[in-house]
Amino acid sequence: MTEIKPVFIAHRGYPALYPENSLAGIEAAIHAGARYIEVDIQLSNSLTPFLCHDDHLQRLTGQDINLTTLSNAEIEKLAAPYPASLPLSVNRAEPVSRLAEFCSYLAKHPQVFAFIEIKAESVIRFGLRPTVTAIFDEVYPVRSQCIMISFDQEALALIKKMGMATIGWVIEQRDEVTRDIASRLSPDFLFCDATDLAVTIGEMWSGPWQWIIYSVNDPTKAVQFAQAGFSLIETDDIGAMLGKTPLHTSQA
Repeated sequence: MTEIKPVFIAHRGYPALYPENSLAGIEAAIHAGARYIEVDIQLSNSLTPFLCHDDHLQRLTGQDINLTTLSNAEIEKLAAPYPASLPLSVNRAEPVSRLAEFCSYLAKHPQVFAFIEIKAESVIRFGLRPTVTAIFDEVYPVRSQCIMISFDQEALALIKKMGMATIGWVIEQRDEVTRDIASRLSPDFLFCDATDLAVTIGEMWSGPWQWIIYSVNDPTKAVQFAQAGFSLIETDDIGAMLGKTPLHTSQA
């Protein structure tokens, strides 16, 4: 039997050791060997894209506020702490960075590709076209390194029409309605929770797409998924999965 090696995507950078979606975590993931990064985008109240998964910031910063209601200056004062489980994590934090900063960093690493997720909360608050346009304007200069992804198929259809050729749809369930939408949307990638898979890739829907599964943090399980045909895998712990020692957080 031919061995299929997993290809890992650094999910939100390196959240096992760094604040999720932080430039510090993204830099560490790349130094650990990542060639694929996934980040999430929310907009400020002036439609500036920032790297952030949740609109409500309780989980990230411990604050009962929504990022989409904040000004750029207020967001740039936020501090995302390091994982509490890490030694020396107390009083260590990273800023919430702009998408523009990430794109500038990405351009300096042409070997790296980014999956950039358009979050539904921003679409709901600001509208489809304003949200997509704000993100498009930042990513277009590095479009050859970017794959736009979202749960929102309308956002993907629009940004593809605007000129971002490669897209990935994150599906919430595997049913016939979702399959029909996937056929019409014709994304390059379909993302699926690792807990909602068929036994092998051959039992998943076939189409012009590749399947990506999330999130897997156990190297043994990752190899098992790859042998079943699911070779594109998002992980929170890219260094452990690649067997690499990262730039680590023991520095002051």
